[in-house]
Amino acid sequence: MNRKKRQKEKGAIEIIEEAIHLLRLSPFSLLFSYYIGSLPFVLGLLYFWADMSRNAFASKYCAVASLGLAMLFVWMKCWHGVFAQNIISHMAGEPTSRRTLVSIGRLTATQTIIQASGLFVLPLALVMAIPFAWSYALYQNVSAQGDGDGHGIKTVFKKSWHQAKFLPGQNHILLLIFSMFGFFVFLNLAIGIFLVPQMLKKFLGIETVFTISGWSMLNTTFMATTFGMAYLCMDPLVKTVYALRCFYGASLRTGKDLKTELKAFALHKTMFATMIILTLCVAPFCPLMAEERPGISFSRYGLQSTSVPPDALSGSIDEVMSRREFAWRMPRLKIEQDSSVQPGPIATLMKWIAEGAKTCFKTIARWLSKIMDWLEKFFPGTDKSREGPGKGWITSVRGLLWVLLAVLVSLLGVFLWRTLKRRRERQSATTSEAIPAVPDLTDDHIKADELPADQWMVMAKELMDRGEFRLALRALYLSTLAHLAENEIISIAKYKSNRDYKRELGRRGHEREGLLAVFSENVTVFDRSWYGMHKVTRDDLELFSGNQERIMELMAS
Repeated sequence: MNRKKRQKEKGAIEIIEEAIHLLRLSPFSLLFSYYIGSLPFVLGLLYFWADMSRNAFASKYCAVASLGLAMLFVWMKCWHGVFAQNIISHMAGEPTSRRTLVSIGRLTATQTIIQASGLFVLPLALVMAIPFAWSYALYQNVSAQGDGDGHGIKTVFKKSWHQAKFLPGQNHILLLIFSMFGFFVFLNLAIGIFLVPQMLKKFLGIETVFTISGWSMLNTTFMATTFGMAYLCMDPLVKTVYALRCFYGASLRTGKDLKTELKAFALHKTMFATMIILTLCVAPFCPLMAEERPGISFSRYGLQSTSVPPDALSGSIDEVMSRREFAWRMPRLKIEQDSSVQPGPIATLMKWIAEGAKTCFKTIARWLSKIMDWLEKFFPGTDKSREGPGKGWITSVRGLLWVLLAVLVSLLGVFLWRTLKRRRERQSATTSEAIPAVPDLTDDHIKADELPADQWMVMAKELMDRGEFRLALRALYLSTLAHLAENEIISIAKYKSNRDYKRELGRRGHEREGLLAVFSENVTVFDRSWYGMHKVTRDDLELFSGNQERIMELMAS
C-alpha cells in the first residue's frame, strides 16, 4: 500500500464522527427499525434472568421460556440486519429495497444460522484475546451483509470475513474506544439508577423498595439491567460504524462511494423505507374472577359455621400458595417424581401450545358471542324467544353487515395498494431526473472536493462578472479548501466547520510560515459575509483573492 493511499484511509476517530453525524441526520424510522428489534429481546432477557433465578416453579416452564427467548434473539438480529442496510442506503442516497417473502426468509435463515454461533465463538475468542477483534467484526458485518437479497449463507460469511480483515488497525482502535466509552456509559447509568431513589427519599420523602433494601439492590439483576440499558445506548453507534466499514471496504471494488459523491449534484429526495412489522400473538391469561359453583350457598359459611375443616383449610392453603404471584420468594423445592411418567421438554412445550391455542379460541368465541348479543340488542325485533319472520330478518341484517365489512376491507386494501404504487412511481420519476452540471452554491451541504480548485476559480470569475459577489466569495473560499486538500494539508468532510479546518491547517502546515495567518484572515472575511450581515463588495473580493494567491505561493514554495 503506497503512501498516498494510506493518507486517504479514514481513521477510527473520523469514522466515528461520520457515524454520529449520519445518525443525527437520519430519520426517526431508521432508529425505530433498530429498537423495535432490540427492546423486546432486552426486556425478555431481563425477565428471564430474574424469573429463572428466583421463581420456585422455574423448572416447569424453563424449556418454553428458553424457546421464547431464542425467538426474540432471532427477531432482534433480523432487525439489526434491516437497520444496517437502511444505514448504508441512507448514506448512499438510495431507496431501501422492497422485501419479499423469499428475501425475508433468506434474511431470517442467514441471521439465525450465523449469529447463533456467536454465542459460543465470541466468549472463546475473548478468552484467547488475539482473534476477538476479527471475530467481533465478523458478526457485526453479518448484520450489514446478510440482507437476504440473493446471497446464500456461504457467500454472506465469506463477504463478512473479508470485510473483517479490512483495516485491522482501525478495527482494534475502534474496539478500544468503544470499550472505554461503554464502560463510562455503564458507570453513569449505574450511578444514576442507584442515586435517583435516594434523592427522591431525601428531597421529597418518597420511600421506594430500593431505599428500603439499601445496598442489597446491587445484585446480579441490577447489573444485568444496567448492562442492558448501556447496550441499547451504545449498540446503534457500533452497528453504524461497522456498516460504514463495510460500505467503504466494498467501495474499493465497486466504486460505490464515488457514485454517492456524484449524487450530491442531484436534487434531494426522500427515502422510502419498507418496514416489516410482525404481530406476536400471546395467548390471554385465564380470567382472574372465579365463578361461583352451582349448588353451593355462601351463606352457609357466614354466621352458621365458625369453624373450617382441617382438610379443606389445608387444601385451600396449598391452592393459594401454588399461584404464580406467591411463588416469587418461595424456596425452590426438589419434587421427586417418577421419571417414567414425567414429561420431557418437548411434551411440555406442545402441551403449553395446545392449552394456549384452546384458551385463545375460547376467547375469540366469547368475543363473537358478545358482538352478536350486542347486534340483537341494537336492532329491534331480535328477541331470541321470538319465532317466525323476526329471526330471518335479523339473519339477513347480520349477513348484510358481514358483506359491508368485507367491502370495507377490500376498499382499504385497494387504497393502500394504490398509495404504495403512486409513491414508487414518484420515486422512480425523481431518480430519473437529470443531474445538474454545476453544484448549487446556496446549498449548505456542498463540499469543496466536489470540483477541482481551478473550476471553483472559473465559477468565481463568472459570478463576479454577473455582479453576484456573495456567491463569488463562497466559490473562492471553496477553491481555497480544494487547493489545500489537493496538497494533502487538510481533508474535506461535511461535518467539519471552518474552525476545524483552521486547527487542521495549524497541525499539518506549521512549517509554512504565515500560511495559517493568511487563511485565518480569509475565514474571518468569509464568515462575516456568508453567515453574518456584512455586504460583500468588490474590495472584499480583491482582498480575498490576494490572500488566496499568497496561500498558493506558500504552498508552491
